[in-house]
Amino acid sequence: MTSSQVWLIASVAMYMAFMLGIGFWTSKRIHNTKDYIIAGGKMGWWLSVGTIFATWFGAETCMGSSRTAFEKGILGVIADPFGAGLCLILAGLFFAKIFYQLKTETIIDFFEQRYGKNVAAILSLLYIPVYLGWIGGQLLAFGIILHALTGLPVMLSVLISTAVVILYTYWGGMWADAVTDLYQMIFILLGLLILFPLLVHDLGGFSSVVAKTPESYFHFYPHTNSKLTWLNYIQAWMMVGIGSLPAQDLFQRMMAPKTAAMAKKAAILSGMMYIVIGFIPVMLGILGRLAMPESTGESILIDLAQKYLSPPLMALMVGALLSAIMSSADSALLAPAGIIGHNIVSYLSPGASEKLKLQWCHRSILIVGVLSLVLALYFRNIYTLCTHAWGILLVGVAAPMMAGVYWHKASTAGAVAGTLSGTFSWILFSVFLPEGYPTHLFGFLISCLGLIIVSLFTSRKGRFS
Repeated sequence: MTSSQVWLIASVAMYMAFMLGIGFWTSKRIHNTKDYIIAGGKMGWWLSVGTIFATWFGAETCMGSSRTAFEKGILGVIADPFGAGLCLILAGLFFAKIFYQLKTETIIDFFEQRYGKNVAAILSLLYIPVYLGWIGGQLLAFGIILHALTGLPVMLSVLISTAVVILYTYWGGMWADAVTDLYQMIFILLGLLILFPLLVHDLGGFSSVVAKTPESYFHFYPHTNSKLTWLNYIQAWMMVGIGSLPAQDLFQRMMAPKTAAMAKKAAILSGMMYIVIGFIPVMLGILGRLAMPESTGESILIDLAQKYLSPPLMALMVGALLSAIMSSADSALLAPAGIIGHNIVSYLSPGASEKLKLQWCHRSILIVGVLSLVLALYFRNIYTLCTHAWGILLVGVAAPMMAGVYWHKASTAGAVAGTLSGTFSWILFSVFLPEGYPTHLFGFLISCLGLIIVSLFTSRKGRFS
């Protein structure tokens, strides 16, 4: 083992110890599920912006989008970061204030108020597989980084990363997420802003890079008349751009700031930052084709960092990548844990005490973490694992959520019809249509139609009219 590897391993160990220390320290602020799930609604500006940005700027944005851009260019990464940034902006503009005024702890609470307990119970079950996929993507990326740096087997690396993320999230809940996310956002910005200019300079400047790269890699929209290509392009924007609007982790972060105005502005600002900063790993992936043509693209950011950075700067870059991944993994763990502890336990045991619900929030961190670990070891493509996880929300939850806020005729029966028709049609399309068809887009459209048609026959004026 070289001295630089020892330096990196020591730096990673110190970083993980720091994150665990924050989790243990913030655990002293947890007294009930509100503290655990939304930090008691007491977060200020810095924590609010930091946690929204860092939560989504994860494995699929850094490791996943750089690898996909390496292979396909900008058109391959429309869903994230561009669709994801759009989602945060839309959430701030159209939903943050409305949700904040409800004073609820989970998105399932909104569905229960708007459509009733039975609909909320059905929807709560859809959220679990969504987050299993997303968490699995983060854990897989974490393992790939440790494997690349230390030479440890990928499976052992994933196990170590899983243990660290589970522990500090288990202890500190949303407070741990928010505080670590702020530090993680700073590390992300520093790491990417150091590596990018070094790489551009080495390749002879940006104009030289453009001249040497196929023009198609910089296309932002399809240069074809193919209807199927354009439908897939629209689906890419919607997978996260619309599909993640009802995401529990986003909902939590819009409930956690001190005021509704702060929640709105923090989401919009985070979305703008996300698109700008998220474009850097995309460009690093494209530039990596020139700098390291022998690379497979699987861990292109790590490969570039090892080639261009000195050991101290390499440690910073690794810290940035780990920050991006851990900030998303902890948030993804907390989201289904909040739904299980706060909502599902209440459905199964209506008289459950606050203490029991908090206990199940903690237990769910462990359960969800282990299940996500299994998924991470089964699937090996980070970007696909993450984006398709969000597709479940697009086909089953997005339409009932948006209609529940802005269409007073949306009924309970309509919400059920939208959820079931969208989800099952997507499954059928995925099985029977040839590969390459936008099955998530078709499922979402059917979900909208099912909700509208059934609501028109069964509607009665709802609370949000």
